[in-house]
Formats: sequence, C-alpha cells, structure tokens
Amino acid sequence: MVENNYVDIKQNSNDRDKVIKELNKLCENFIEKQGQYTHNQLDKRVTTVSQLKEPGKEEFIEKALNFACNIQYGDLRAQALSIIVPILDGQKKVEFIEKALYFTSNIQDENERDLVLSSLVRHLSGHDKEEIIEHIFDFSSKIQYDDAKFQILSSLVPHFDGSKNEAIMDKALELVSGFISEYKKIESFSLLLPYMDEQRKEEILEQSLELAFNLKNKSMMAQSLSAIIPGLDKSKKKEISEKVFYLKCMGRCTYLHKGADALLRRAETLSSLAPYLDVSC
Repeated sequence: MVENNYVDIKQNSNDRDKVIKELNKLCENFIEKQGQYTHNQLDKRVTTVSQLKEPGKEEFIEKALNFACNIQYGDLRAQALSIIVPILDGQKKVEFIEKALYFTSNIQDENERDLVLSSLVRHLSGHDKEEIIEHIFDFSSKIQYDDAKFQILSSLVPHFDGSKNEAIMDKALELVSGFISEYKKIESFSLLLPYMDEQRKEEILEQSLELAFNLKNKSMMAQSLSAIIPGLDKSKKKEISEKVFYLKCMGRCTYLHKGADALLRRAETLSSLAPYLDVSC
C-alpha cells in the first residue's frame, strides 16, 4: 500500500516550488519501499518507477496522477503530467489516460497542453494503439473546448498511418461534428483527408467547401480554402486557388481602404483645428 501523505496540499502563490517537491517526495517514498536506488531528479525517479513491478505500482501511479491533475498552476500541471503520462500502465491504463487528457484540456496555454499530448507517443506505438485511439476519441467528445479537442485530434492523426480500421475514422469524424467552430471543423477535415478512402474523401471535401464558403470572415474563408486545396482534383484545385487569390486581394484592398479612411479622418480633424492653432514663431 502506498501512503497518502503527500497528495493533498493547499496551493497558493508561494507554493509553486512545494508542489513539485511534494510529487518528488511521493516518488521517492515509493521507490525506497521497493528497495531501489532513488535519483534526485523527478523525471528519473518516475522512470525508475516505470521499471518496477508490483506490489503497489498501479496504486502509486493512480496516486501520482491524481496529485498531478489537481495542481492548480497550468504550467506545473503540464510538467507533472508530461512526466507521469508515459508510465501509465496496468488494467486502468485507458482510464488513467482519459483522466490525464481531461485535466490537460482545462489548461489554458496551448503550448503547455501540447507538452502533455506529446508525452502520449509511447502509448501510440504498441499493439493496442488503435484501441487506445478509439477510446481517446470517444472520451474527447465530452471535453468542453474546441481548441483542446482539435489539439488532441492533431496529436493522434499522425498515428493513423497503416491503419485500416474504419472505426477510428468514424470516431474522429464524430468528434469533429461536435465542434462549434466551423473553421475548426474545416481544419480538422483537412488533417483527416489523407487517411480517407476516395468515396469518403469526396463527401468530406464537399462538406468542407460548403462550410468554407459560408464563413462570413473573408480572411478565414481564404485560410480554410487554402487548407482544403491539397485534397482537391486538378480542375477543382485551379478553381479554388483562383478564389483564394481573389479573397486575399479583396482582404488587402479592404485593409488599404480602411487605412486610407483613417488617414482622411485624421486630416479632416487637423484641418478643423487649424483656425485655433498659433503657427507664428
């Protein structure tokens, strides 16, 4: 049994150093109970834990994960989770991964979230890779924020290579269908297109084009169409490329027009003040 002396601590602005020290202490105690040499650095201690066998290993992992998930500071939570995620194992591995992802999704900074998501790689190269990806997609639909869901999708798509499991693509598209942002949907479709069969690719391309042309922001429309272009056939690619060029030109013209209007208003304001200015020197 692993003691719970170092899991529940109060956190305030003076406790940043204490948080990592407490997690370090949790690892140290477990390793020493296993009669193993313990390193001074947290990441090396966690690596040592990953190499140990039962008893108590899964319980320790759960305790360390709970601790990391409850860290209030986003950067420290990301740091702790990125160290712990690679060693998640045992019968509760999928449950542990889902919990880590949920608490990662609540981190505001994209780079900090990416730190945790990149630590998933170890779990996406084994024999159970496809099963884990399916579970993650199922779970990710419950996450609140589109940005976090898109980031999870982006981290999983590179691991689709060689997979013929249609269920994975179904679950990925189901996740994307729940996005509120039409722009994020188009971005997601563009990531998934290279892994689709021809029939599904045609359907998604049509859907993507429809979404893109319905965007009110012309700049976002141009960006969306640019993302779709690589998946189009030659004739369609030429047509959409011309449309993107037109939209970008329109965007530049609008920008210049607004700038000219601003200068004109400034000149008119200065002109109206001229009678009151003393220019004699």
